[in-house]
Amino acid sequence: MKSSRSLRILFEDSDFIIIHKPAGVLSVGYPGYSGKSAEDILTGMFRNRGAVRIRAVHRLDRETSGVMMFARSEEARNVMMDRWQELVTRRLYRCVCLHDSRGDGLPPSGVIDAPLAYNRQHRAYVPGLKDPQDTVKTAGKAEKAVTGFRVVERGRCCDLAECELETGRKNQIRAHMAYMGHPVEGDPVYGNGNTGFPEYGLALHARILAFTHPFTGESHLFEVPEPDFFRSMLSVQAVTGKAGTHQVSRQSCSPGGGAPGRVPRGRGRKGSRFIPEK
Repeated sequence: MKSSRSLRILFEDSDFIIIHKPAGVLSVGYPGYSGKSAEDILTGMFRNRGAVRIRAVHRLDRETSGVMMFARSEEARNVMMDRWQELVTRRLYRCVCLHDSRGDGLPPSGVIDAPLAYNRQHRAYVPGLKDPQDTVKTAGKAEKAVTGFRVVERGRCCDLAECELETGRKNQIRAHMAYMGHPVEGDPVYGNGNTGFPEYGLALHARILAFTHPFTGESHLFEVPEPDFFRSMLSVQAVTGKAGTHQVSRQSCSPGGGAPGRVPRGRGRKGSRFIPEK
């Protein structure tokens, strides 16, 4: 495997490149951005091969680490994007989710079926709830969004969960878990910036990407375990702040008052639903 700035190449052929993107690196840059995105880093690495500009097939948020796909040609990118739902057979994420305001953890497993709309800052929110940044909502139809989850391991004030995406909307896992009242630990938007672990970043990781190659028909599965600090969060009994060491309390480990509202078990808001698994 090759690497650059902690970015690791897991696989490459004439059509696609699969990488492990580290947290803190943008998937794709934007006008005026002076840093190096994952797309920029890969383009530099392959420039001496005369490659056409490498393009991201999908994106991960800046602070989300994990497995990601890039295309080495416009044809490969367009084919993969057009047939994404058909060709991508599995996308599994792991995340650490806070216990809710009552101190309850996530249900053991379930499916969150709640459409997502986007505000002017392109942040996802479930219609009917206050959007993540209290901005004026943009008009537009909400898009279907479905996330399945199960708890892998429970901790003192948070749980390690696996999430599988039936749809792939921007910010889907972060918005859906906050909608349930269990925002992802370290999320400055959907968790209202409340964290019991200030030394860590966003606890969200794209662990598995599996797909059928559109040109060869071969099946591929790539898996990179989540960072060690995910499990450290489950067992920690104290956190260190500017004033020294403080015991983790239910208050410090639960979402702040500005976080999106909690959905009662087995119920949902109009147009959405949470389905606990039997």
